[in-house]
Amino acid sequence: MGSKVNRKIAGLCVAGCLVLAAPLGASASTYSDLVNKKQSISQQKQTVQNDLDKVNKQIQELTEKISKKQIEIGQTKDEIDVLNKNIDKTKQRIQERQELFKKRLNTVYRQGDSSTSSLEVLFGSKDFGDFINRAIALYKLNSQDQQIIKKQKEDQELLKKQQDEVQDKLNTSESDLSDLQNLVDQIKDLQETKKDAMAALDKKEANLDDTIANVKAQMQAQKQAEEKAQEEAAQQSNNTQQSDSSSDSNSSSHHSSSVSHSSSQPQTLAYIPSSAASGSVSKLISVGNQFIGNSTYVWGAMNPGAHQFDCSGFVNWAYNQIGVNLGSRSTSGLKYVGNQVSSPQPGDLVFFLGNSHVGIYIGGGKFIGAQTSTGVAIESLTSGYWKNQVTQYRRVLN
Repeated sequence: MGSKVNRKIAGLCVAGCLVLAAPLGASASTYSDLVNKKQSISQQKQTVQNDLDKVNKQIQELTEKISKKQIEIGQTKDEIDVLNKNIDKTKQRIQERQELFKKRLNTVYRQGDSSTSSLEVLFGSKDFGDFINRAIALYKLNSQDQQIIKKQKEDQELLKKQQDEVQDKLNTSESDLSDLQNLVDQIKDLQETKKDAMAALDKKEANLDDTIANVKAQMQAQKQAEEKAQEEAAQQSNNTQQSDSSSDSNSSSHHSSSVSHSSSQPQTLAYIPSSAASGSVSKLISVGNQFIGNSTYVWGAMNPGAHQFDCSGFVNWAYNQIGVNLGSRSTSGLKYVGNQVSSPQPGDLVFFLGNSHVGIYIGGGKFIGAQTSTGVAIESLTSGYWKNQVTQYRRVLN
């Protein structure tokens, strides 16, 4: 009797050791950390991209201003060309007036100074009427000369004013253009800095992607090794039970009854301390509520600090909160934990889709688990996606 029980215990211990041998938890933690780093890099890239968008917009706006300023300078130069033509015409008019003025002077002042010539003109009158006519003629001549001189001065001042205004306008436009071009050069330097930062982040992200891929491959290999260990453990346990059943058939009725009773006891790979009483079920099914609506599904993760889980990671974490070590971090391993039952009760493991997904039954036709689309959430078993998807229920707690 003792040796048979010992063989059962030995089989279960070997199974537990095989399950716990694969260091999947460390890889899952590493994978989760790498995913967090990738998310951080993505956020940094988004920040740099936002800065680049702003810089590109500034360059575009300044380029448009430069284009307008260049057009303005071109128009000002056209004005200068027109003004130069007007200056040439005005100079021609001034030259013509000067010639006319010289002719008038030659007519009136052919001999001596102006005062003497004027007197000679007056005293050379034949009579008083001729004197009056000559005096009026001299007055008109002097008035016209004054008008010529005045007009010459006005034209010269106008030309000088127009030249100064247009030149000031041109100088201002060229100065503005120079300032804009300098500003564009500065912003382009900033643009290059941001591009360099983006290139560095791209390289860092690419290296991180390679690392994540390698870790994921390692985790997959560990998972496959764990599944193989689980299958070997289950086969060894079954062989032990069959051997015991064969031996028990030759024992006495009382002895057979005792072994049968022993074989009917719950056989689980989980470590359940005596403190994990039935009262722990309420904590088990409610402890994960804190992550509902604020967690994400990350394959291989059991990282409550970062609010990241996969389905088996969440189940393990929840059981750990009541002191129960399920002994396996993968869904394929958990399908061997506890006893299969047909009628679930709160706290039972519930498996879906050929044991590829796992959660915790909380009663009322509902379960809580880490979902790929929502993170930790409570879902219905009687409606929606999970209806008719249950593969089995397994009881860990009595």
